[in-house]
Amino acid sequence: MADVLYRATPELHLRGDGDGRTVYGVVVPYGIVAEVDDGRGPYREQFEPGAFSRSIGERSAKIRLFINHDSRTRLPIGRATDLQERHDGLHGAFVVSRTAAGDEALTLVRDGVVDAFSVGFRPIRERSDAGIVKRTEAALREVSLVGMPAYAGALVGGIRSAVPHLSPEDAARRLEIWKKAYR
Repeated sequence: MADVLYRATPELHLRGDGDGRTVYGVVVPYGIVAEVDDGRGPYREQFEPGAFSRSIGERSAKIRLFINHDSRTRLPIGRATDLQERHDGLHGAFVVSRTAAGDEALTLVRDGVVDAFSVGFRPIRERSDAGIVKRTEAALREVSLVGMPAYAGALVGGIRSAVPHLSPEDAARRLEIWKKAYR
């Protein structure tokens, strides 16, 4: 059995159509190259369009949301309510449970302290091209909220709430800061 690997992703949007307990964004970007290290030395990787289509079809309702991939000592804080593959990546929305850990995670997201998604996955198919491991199929195991993404500009898109927590100007400024920091 292959190891479960972890990666993060980018996007930033604000929405005012929810209850304040749903986080969303691009969970995995397609076509973006990242330098990663899974303990066996650094290498370059990118996900290809369609990499998670089987996972979505077979188990999207079973995908859980964690904090920092901590599934060994903590329970999940939420679950996927929507996973969609689009041309630019795997998009997702996750309802966060009304627990102490869920409330803490939402506060950290609202404050901009935790602002990225990362995925735990099992590689199924890949190819190497010009020194880049291109993931063509991967089994999505879980999604986590993280503070340090693997991919440049990896941002949680926002929280669906009646009142957005950031102005569009603040959101654009935040995205630019992340792009500069993780180039």
